[in-house]
Amino acid sequence: MFDEPLSPIARIPELRWLRNVIVERALTRGDYLLAGGARSDYYIDKFKLFADPHILRRIARMFAPVVSELSPDLIGGTELGGVIIATAVSQLTSLPMIVVRKQPKQFGAFAEEYVEGPFTHGQHVLLLEDVVTSGRELLAAKARLEELNLKVTPHAIISRGLAPVSSLIQFSLPRGEGGPRQN
Repeated sequence: MFDEPLSPIARIPELRWLRNVIVERALTRGDYLLAGGARSDYYIDKFKLFADPHILRRIARMFAPVVSELSPDLIGGTELGGVIIATAVSQLTSLPMIVVRKQPKQFGAFAEEYVEGPFTHGQHVLLLEDVVTSGRELLAAKARLEELNLKVTPHAIISRGLAPVSSLIQFSLPRGEGGPRQN
């Protein structure tokens, strides 16, 4: 699995690094409509982070204390960005993973199902999401898994709002602060 998990104090440089890499690589300024319908003057393009394998691996390693504390049976990822981080965490921990779709699959052997991948009722799932503002989609995915009698702990990389979800980093900017401006 992972090496010895980092203490909260030891994690501070990693959290500073994550905030800095977000600002340097993934932050744009402008007027954006977010997935949940809210408007924001900044946007975090997480795919600019995930496209770099070194950054993705380092973010995945930041989940070591979470995995050690929770001892999940499975890593789950929400469609789409959560699947990328869940895959990386699954690879690092050797824990199997499942995918939770936003809409049920419309084709194939398991049409009308939201969950892809093997699981057993009663298993504990660490459900990962990339960026949450309200947490609505992540909590809906959690509810879908709980309907299948799975124990679910949701966790995000970045929380930019008041979502009742744990995250590696709480990221917010006062209007006009930080990062490049895009027009």
